[in-house]
Amino acid sequence: MQSMFADSPSSPETRRNKPSILLVEDNVIVAFDMQQRLQQLGYAVQGIVASGEEAVETVARQEPALILMDIFLDGRMDGIEAAQKILEKSQIPIIFLTGHDDEETLGRAKITETFGYIIKPAKPRDLHVAIEIALYKHAATQALQKSEQQYRLLFNSMLNGFALHEVILNDAGRPVDLVLLDVNPAFANFFELPAQDIVGRSLRELSDRVEPFWIDVLGKTAISRQSIRFDGFAAFLGRHFSIVAFSPQERQVAAIFEDTTARKDAEKRLQHRTFHDALTNLPNRALCLDRIKQAMDRARVREDYLFAVVQVDVDRFKDINDSLGHFVGDTLLKTIGRILQDEVSSIDTVARLGDDEFVVLLEELPSKKSAVTAIKKIKAALNRPLIIEGHALHLSACLGALFGPSDYETPENYLQGANIALRHAQEQGPDQLRFYAHEMQDKALRKMDTESRLRNAIRDNELHLALQPIFAIGEEPVLTGFEALLRWKPADRDWVSPAEFIPIAEQTGLILPIGQWVLEQSCSVLASWATTFPDSGLSISVNLSARQFSSPDLVQNIFDCIQSNGISPSLLKLEITESDVMTNPDITVQKLRLMKELGVAILVDDFGTGYSSMSYLQRFPIDTLKIDRSFVTQLEQHANRVIVRTIVNLAHSLGLSVVAEGIESERQYQVLKEMGCEFAQGFHFSRPIFLDQVEGFIAAYFAR
Repeated sequence: MQSMFADSPSSPETRRNKPSILLVEDNVIVAFDMQQRLQQLGYAVQGIVASGEEAVETVARQEPALILMDIFLDGRMDGIEAAQKILEKSQIPIIFLTGHDDEETLGRAKITETFGYIIKPAKPRDLHVAIEIALYKHAATQALQKSEQQYRLLFNSMLNGFALHEVILNDAGRPVDLVLLDVNPAFANFFELPAQDIVGRSLRELSDRVEPFWIDVLGKTAISRQSIRFDGFAAFLGRHFSIVAFSPQERQVAAIFEDTTARKDAEKRLQHRTFHDALTNLPNRALCLDRIKQAMDRARVREDYLFAVVQVDVDRFKDINDSLGHFVGDTLLKTIGRILQDEVSSIDTVARLGDDEFVVLLEELPSKKSAVTAIKKIKAALNRPLIIEGHALHLSACLGALFGPSDYETPENYLQGANIALRHAQEQGPDQLRFYAHEMQDKALRKMDTESRLRNAIRDNELHLALQPIFAIGEEPVLTGFEALLRWKPADRDWVSPAEFIPIAEQTGLILPIGQWVLEQSCSVLASWATTFPDSGLSISVNLSARQFSSPDLVQNIFDCIQSNGISPSLLKLEITESDVMTNPDITVQKLRLMKELGVAILVDDFGTGYSSMSYLQRFPIDTLKIDRSFVTQLEQHANRVIVRTIVNLAHSLGLSVVAEGIESERQYQVLKEMGCEFAQGFHFSRPIFLDQVEGFIAAYFAR
């Protein structure tokens, strides 16, 4: 206390800060004496009034720093009543002056919550101490109130919810509920109630759906007095929270609730976009791989767990997309996604890998037999006719399936296995289903190796041209030309069968540069024959693959080859397979007419193995039909003889000539001669001849 009154009454500091004091005293002598003492102590006396009414009026006009109030005043209002009136409107510190210290008087005075009492007559030091204590307490109270106001303003304006709880324990000392002692508006908004309707109630009163987790975690924090930070989802509020909780007092827990619902929802949307296909809203490759991994994990802990990975590829989707437009194509893909989802259970996964490729992950399969049934059901569902944007579509799809668990170690391996099975299905044609077998993997590796080697075959001069003679059928066979055949001899291995590498070249698009090479080589040979064997009229037939025929540069490439080599166009013949011709007849007619304008001859190869329309054959500007070797080599069979005779008669009725390939015996030759077939080729006459020997063959023929 000594330091509080260190300044003497006459010090400069005291004189500069003179608190104004209102003196309320009805005894003139006492009032004058008190005024003198106050001034000597360094206080400024704002005024002296003698009644309670005057005191109230004076304070209303100008508030003093402190009031010295006599309790017993003349008039209708004594000092206690006056103090009550003043304190109703202001917070001025009041010290009572009284000559009475009886309990009744002091009890009445306590009601006003005054700052002290001075028993008259007051000694100067007692008066000084009482005033300074009152002023100090008032200043401290004001500061505390201001601090509380600032705290309450901050408390009420917090964006995060705040709640102070008291834990309710059962007889075993376990938390069973939490009573809310104080909450801010942000917390009250979680319940859509005003704060005053929440304070005093328990969590279970506010909601009967409160999860025990919340009461348990917050209750244990109140008991242990250890702070905690955690994230959680309050289902009873439908919100995500990040919570910091601490215990300010025993059995109490204060918690700050940051509402993270918007952030969590944004994260979920981002995660959904990251792991789902934007068009179909199905899981994408990344999520599909994760689901397969989960299936693998379940299979490790459950011996009887069976699952299947099924890859689905829609047949001819590119044709639909190109002909009807991307909008129809996109709608079709979404429809296919829904069809697949309708055919599987809720625990299964339907994912889209991209383009028209889907994956179905079937789980909890009771047996492989039931799995096969389920997969066939999926395939059948994709065969249903659909109406997409007014277009009637008849779909089919190829499927490749792989059962798990297997010896595969990664989900990527499962997708790869299903894809290998799918490729084998596609090689068999549309609307096929194949199940993975290990030999498929070996075949795929060989195929990949072949593709890799084939890419460098032209550069490394590993491709060779072989020519098989074609003869006009007569009394004696007459050499008229050759068919150009492709052969491949890698530097480090034996000859590769065309049946092995031609389909790979076709699938990978390598057939385009390879086919162009064959065309250029053939034209170059024809140019050399124009000098070596002038007027021989020998022609070369070049096979065009399906990819070559669909290339927009094909006609220009043919024209360039003819021009650059200076050959007669009539000596170049182009062979197109029947199935390729019939894929898109209208475009085929246009392209064939352009070729005919160049002067080349057109042959339809492998005739009889496809499904040609007679009306289209009449429209096609073709010159020759080539009977497929499968009919010729089995001419001893009556059915084949009927087919060959029919083809020959059909060709003649359309004004076309006929070439029979695959002739292996004199008997076959004579039968074809009898039928009126014009041209023949096969091992009966000659095997294919490599370029370094073909001129010797021609020279020997003409020398006979």
